[in-house]
Amino acid sequence: MTRRRGADAHGRGGPGGDRGARFGRVLRTIALAVALAGVAAGGSPPARAVEPLAIRVGIAIEQPSLRLAADGPVVAAEPSGGQELLPGTAWIASPTPDGIEISANTFGPVVRLTPQAGFLRVDGRPYRGVIEIRRTAAGRLVAIDDVELEEYLYGVIKGEISPRWPAEAVKAQAVAARTLAVHRLASSGRGAAGGYDLSATTDDQVYLGVAGEDPAATAAVDATRALLVTYEGRPIFAAYHSNSGGHTEDSESVWGTAYPYLRGVPDPYALGAPGFAWDARLPLASIEASLRRGGIDVPALDQIEPGRVTPWGRSITVRLRGEDGSAQEISANRFRLLVGAGVVRSTMFTIARSGADVSFAGRGAGHGVGLDQWGARALAARGYTFEKILQYYYTGVAVEQRY
Repeated sequence: MTRRRGADAHGRGGPGGDRGARFGRVLRTIALAVALAGVAAGGSPPARAVEPLAIRVGIAIEQPSLRLAADGPVVAAEPSGGQELLPGTAWIASPTPDGIEISANTFGPVVRLTPQAGFLRVDGRPYRGVIEIRRTAAGRLVAIDDVELEEYLYGVIKGEISPRWPAEAVKAQAVAARTLAVHRLASSGRGAAGGYDLSATTDDQVYLGVAGEDPAATAAVDATRALLVTYEGRPIFAAYHSNSGGHTEDSESVWGTAYPYLRGVPDPYALGAPGFAWDARLPLASIEASLRRGGIDVPALDQIEPGRVTPWGRSITVRLRGEDGSAQEISANRFRLLVGAGVVRSTMFTIARSGADVSFAGRGAGHGVGLDQWGARALAARGYTFEKILQYYYTGVAVEQRY
């Protein structure tokens, strides 16, 4: 997952430069280097990395405390080498002035919890892998699931689409989600700043852990194991969204960056999807308050108008006018995320003033870039393979085994 998020926002804490930031990452780093060495050089990487790729997922961010539980004993280890064996039970993890307290045991600012049987639960949700707890500079806690990439994907699919969809659509989603994750791993250091590579929310891609696993989703991940979408030999930024509204979008219209494989394409396949057309009515005062919380201040907001618009009718910007005549123009995608992505569901909309309210009438859902999930469903129903689906929505790409 932009959050920059792979799915729908695809945009994009704890101290990050010390041994704790590196603790537990060596295996992942070695595996990633082996897997992607040929990719970076434009060559052919080995069929399988020496070790499985792993990914660090932020599953609880900046929390005052965390509810933890385990099915059996848990080894709690610090980067310095100290460790305790915690009995399988439930605990509260709380920040201390210098570290973290769990079950009357006090640790430093980073502790890794490795279950000896079953799963660990964070705030009631079970996860595979190792859970790392970090105390942030603000005196709060971050929980990170350090998990093998393929097992991570088991918990992603159901958070993004229904595993009951045609199998080729589910496989396309699995490959896109894997590619997005590997692109994050291969790109610059988000993990160095926050200790994790992706968040578990729509800021990147939704990750539900073990509770979100489904046999059909697991089958799709296993059937496409190690397959990535590549452009000129490199994993792509595999943006995806729910419904394009009839035409996908060029990436620069949403994020300002042109990716040669994220080109708008005609997309009539999702036109019959549930919720294709939508409308919303919001008080101007409510919109003004939402914008202010996001750092955009338009005193006495009076008008919202379309700014620049793409050839396919999607707003690139919106213009905000105050009663005093002041005006500013902001990204339409940022506008909808601040107001509420579940309310203003896409940037393909028209705007009308209705007294003290503003009405939006739109089509589609999400940012409109890359893979259209409902379009993939329709194409799979028509007999398209997952490779053909991906090559329709991502321009000039290949689908290749990369580790």
